[in-house]
Amino acid sequence: MSFDSLLKLIPAYVSDLLSLLSSPKAFFAGRDLNDRKILVQALLFLFNSTLIAYVLRVPVLDEVEPYWQVAIVTVVLYTTTAVALGAVAFVCCRLVGGQGRLPGHVTIFSYIAGISVLIFAVAQLVAKGIVKLRLPNQFALYQDYMRRLFGDLGGLDDPRFADLVASQELLIAVLVLVLGLLLIGAWLIWAWRAFGDWNRLATPRSAAALALFLLAGYPVSVALGYAQAAAGVSLF
Repeated sequence: MSFDSLLKLIPAYVSDLLSLLSSPKAFFAGRDLNDRKILVQALLFLFNSTLIAYVLRVPVLDEVEPYWQVAIVTVVLYTTTAVALGAVAFVCCRLVGGQGRLPGHVTIFSYIAGISVLIFAVAQLVAKGIVKLRLPNQFALYQDYMRRLFGDLGGLDDPRFADLVASQELLIAVLVLVLGLLLIGAWLIWAWRAFGDWNRLATPRSAAALALFLLAGYPVSVALGYAQAAAGVSLF
């Protein structure tokens, strides 16, 4: 692919981003979700979103984290997780009478995940930036603390964290991350209408499918966290 071709992808990505945010229902209604080319476009959208999220994350990366390792692991794990959660959405919709095919579900969720990745990247940048600017000497401790807090690893009462826990910066950082997660949840609920339309589900059945998805999708999300930890990359 030439450099000119790559440049042409930028306005296309921005156009998709704005259209998707303004109205997910209209965005997907204008696409043939049975077309494999649309699936490729969705995965490309997720890939681009992940790269942007990585660029946003660079200023607050751990000094010990190799940049290229973080980039590769992030792209691979996010793409794999989006495909897996798309398959989970497919099963959940089928359980309540959905008629859509598997590729369409992966397409929809890849677009949804692309937005989610950006939301979390911004929240992470703000949270880590606050601590890194205000408490630079405790930034490494903050990284360790957040892994333990969100990874449910225990050891939060370690005396090393005493000063960090007593700081306003930690409280603000945690609130920013929680807000980011809530925004992602709200975005998923709003965009879920696309799954309902794709599967020709009435609102009650679509809501039931969403409830099933939230229950079944949680283990997949947890697995993502463990996989990142195993790869030496911190999600939080």
